Amino acid sequence: MSARAKAFPSPAAMTEAALAYVAEAARESVAARGRFALALSGGSTPLPLYAAMARRGFGAPPQDTLFFFGDERLVPVGDPRSNFGAISPILFTPSPIPVGNIRPMPVEITPPAAAAATYEEEIRQAFGAGLGAIPRFDLILLGMGPDGHTASIFPGGPIVAVQDKLVADAPSPSTVQPQVPRLTFTFPLINAARRVLFLVTAKGKEQALRQALTDTPDPAVPASLARPQDGELVWMIDEAGR
Repeated sequence: MSARAKAFPSPAAMTEAALAYVAEAARESVAARGRFALALSGGSTPLPLYAAMARRGFGAPPQDTLFFFGDERLVPVGDPRSNFGAISPILFTPSPIPVGNIRPMPVEITPPAAAAATYEEEIRQAFGAGLGAIPRFDLILLGMGPDGHTASIFPGGPIVAVQDKLVADAPSPSTVQPQVPRLTFTFPLINAARRVLFLVTAKGKEQALRQALTDTPDPAVPASLARPQDGELVWMIDEAGR
């Protein structure tokens, strides 16, 4: 794994750098493998990037790009807490992306464990990866909360230590109300990626950032466990709020 962190003076500067990074990954992936497999992150921080991707392109033909989601709340698409619902009008609606290339998590399937297993199987089929093999995303986008969580992997939660699943159902932490079950990528899938890019706003997350950027992974800060085994790890940090 190679890792580096870059600080930016504004959200706009970070967005420009992130768009360039996505385009670089996309061009490399299409040249090497004929397509670009990208997992999107929820939250507000990456939304300007998604808007820029829709407006200006992202380095790969839309028909050659597969869009997955790193985590999701099990709520209807119209619910304001839905990652897919928030991202879709910004990235997908304005773009000529084939509907079949957009792979939201199956929030309509119950129970949550069945939804997680269904999405894992969808990923395996898309990559042609059988049981025992771990698909390699070209790029996984992640964020980090003030508590150090990433995707829906929370400190002290059961997903931190999961090794036998690529996608898992995760309970909401007790600090979040109302309680809504979630689906999330697990670290075996995250750490198989060719590239992992964190987009983080520094304000209110200073302590978690310090811990996440140390050389020693700490389960108390799950984001620090995102360390691709044979890939690249990049942190882009918006310091404007500091």
